[in-house]
Amino acid sequence: MKAAGGSSDLLRRFSPPPELVRSAPRDVRLTSGGIVLMAFAWLSAIAALPLGATMYREARRQAAAAAALATDGVLVPAVVDRLWRKTDDGKPAYVALHFDAGGTPIYGERRMQLEAWRELREGSSVSVRYLPHSPHQWSVAGERRQDGMPAGLAYVVSSILIGLAVLLPAVVRSQRSLLIDGRAAPAVVTSFRAHKSSHGATHREIRYEFPLLGGGLAKGKATASKSAAVGDTICIVYDPDRPSRSRPYPFPLVTPNTNC
Repeated sequence: MKAAGGSSDLLRRFSPPPELVRSAPRDVRLTSGGIVLMAFAWLSAIAALPLGATMYREARRQAAAAAALATDGVLVPAVVDRLWRKTDDGKPAYVALHFDAGGTPIYGERRMQLEAWRELREGSSVSVRYLPHSPHQWSVAGERRQDGMPAGLAYVVSSILIGLAVLLPAVVRSQRSLLIDGRAAPAVVTSFRAHKSSHGATHREIRYEFPLLGGGLAKGKATASKSAAVGDTICIVYDPDRPSRSRPYPFPLVTPNTNC
């Protein structure tokens, strides 16, 4: 529907959705999207510390294994059986080889840095270093050491999960409080634009103006769930005490409880 006339005419012709006609405070409930978001927040809170601790222990284990290989490793010749590169991003390089570890034949494969990998040839000999008590832990001698998982990554991941556990419920609470006490109003779309991210997802932003009950105009902007044309009239809900706080209706995370 195209907007026409002044603000008072727009308000006079506006019919809010039936579920918004009832006076505030409204009874609201989570949408399916809100339920999923809150469940993810709970999982983030539950997983933050255990996952961080697990990652920290793995980082320490990798660091200890690398140090042991450097100090206690035995140097022996190995035969290169196969060289190949995968089709993943970056086309990582791999080598398969075998060697004798004190009478025990060891066959293995692993990813290598491209510079060292290019020096190898199938059927040729290359030196490897292995741990006598764990011969399946080995590396190609002379290859620049590949860093394992940094211990600090555990703190980063835990912090991100804790942040999500705090931020996501705050987003739900913001929509919930606005829908409980907000006022429905017609808004005229003044700008709409959509662009695709590098991952192919489409992001839409809408800007609009809406008349206030006591007179005057307020402006707002939000992420849009669908396309809109400049001049279209949409329904928004705004905070009567702070009109700059508004969003198009319906909300993605909460909805009026029409069962009561």
